[in-house]
This record gives sequence, structure tokens and C-alpha cells, in this order.
Amino acid sequence: MKATLRLFLGIVFLFTISPFINAQDAPLGPLTSITEFTIKPGHTMQFREGIKAWKECYLKAGGEWTWRMWERQQGEGTVYILATNMPNWAEMDKTDEKGKDCQLLAINMINAHIEKATNHMTRFMPEISNTNPFEANLIRVSFFKANQINGYKMMEVVKEVEGIRKNAGLDIRGYWYNWQTSDPDSPSFHVVIGYQNYAEMDVIQDSVWKSVEDAEGKERRDALQAKFRSSLESTWSYIYKMDKDISHLGGN
Repeated sequence: MKATLRLFLGIVFLFTISPFINAQDAPLGPLTSITEFTIKPGHTMQFREGIKAWKECYLKAGGEWTWRMWERQQGEGTVYILATNMPNWAEMDKTDEKGKDCQLLAINMINAHIEKATNHMTRFMPEISNTNPFEANLIRVSFFKANQINGYKMMEVVKEVEGIRKNAGLDIRGYWYNWQTSDPDSPSFHVVIGYQNYAEMDVIQDSVWKSVEDAEGKERRDALQAKFRSSLESTWSYIYKMDKDISHLGGN
């Protein structure tokens, strides 16, 4: 995320390196900055109008930064996720001069409606992810928090499972991310599966573990599943819907 917008929205965050970042044995994917906004009760409309006003100001100034804004569909309160990609850490050194004239809009029309904001960095893992360009209006995000004892086993299993599925001619559906920063409640990894609409979620597909069993047998499936479960401290998931009016994907 552009450093100027973080300043404008008054976000303060502390980088803490995740203990589960492994030595790199695969090409590095791009970074994604993820900012989670918890909106004050009854302030959703004002928050959205503030973002719209900032977006209009920014684009009129010739701003080129792109972002997606996702609204969480379940869970406590109203939560939005601002996600933006960066090719590398060096992007954090840059400033967006074209956004400076819109600073007061953010201060006056957005900040007052935010109860809490947290920001973290994740890195895309291309070697175990879907290779198609990401194009989705609705996403299911599954989060995995690895434990301190067996956490390193998690990606070992994921890589093996995706290899089994690939050899069986099955598509890799998910987009995997490794969390580069964390707080005590952060996951270690998450995987995104995209849909164009809710109707696509009604299509019944075999589970990952069922596909492993079909390809390698029940004994192999049970062993991999047990190894994966032994690496977990907790797991949870949410569905998010993209709010196009307050996102900017490029173009006009």
C-alpha cells in the first residue's frame, strides 16, 4: 500500500517477522499489503462515501495506484479489507505525490468512521498456487495459524498435496500467501479461492483430501492429513465480496 495513504488514514502498524518464514527454495512472488478496517457501528455509509470522495480526488489528480476493497460477509461487526500488490519491499520507499492534495478528505471523511485499523504484509507463493490471473468478485479465504512445534510441516504437506493433484491432472484452485508480518492473532498462511458470484459456490467439487485419496490411496491420504493437522494451532475462514465502487483496478 502506498505510504501516503497509510499516513492519510492514520494507520499505525508494527512489523514483526513471522517465525514460519522458511528459507526460499522457489521464486519469490509479489507482496500484498492487507489493511483491515473495523467500521464503527452505523458508520458504514459514511465510510464508503469518504472512500469514494478520496478516490475521485485521487484519480482526478492523475493517481495510478490500484487497490481492491473487500467487505467481509460474516463475523462480528462490519469489516473491510484494503488489498494492494507490490512487486517488492522497495515500493515502501516510494511516495505518491499525486495523493497529497487529497489528504484532508481522508482525515475529515474517512478516519472518523474507523474503529480500528491493522496492516500486515503477505507474499504470494506462485509455486503452489493457481497460475491464472486473479479475477474474482467473491472470495473464500481460509486462514492457517501454525503451531510452534510442527508448524514447518504445513507447507511440506501443501506442496506435496498440490504435486499429487497436479500429477493427477487436477487444477490448483487456490492462491496461497505467506504472512511476512504478524501479531499474536495473525495467521501464518492463507489461501484464496475466487468466485464470480454466490451461485458458483453451489457447485459441488471433491475435497482436496478426497482427490489425494483417489490418486494415492487412503493410507497416504490419512498420513498427510495427520501431518497437516499436527502443524496447526488454529484455522478459520471468511467470505469477502469486492466493493467495486470503492476499489480501483486501473483504467478509467
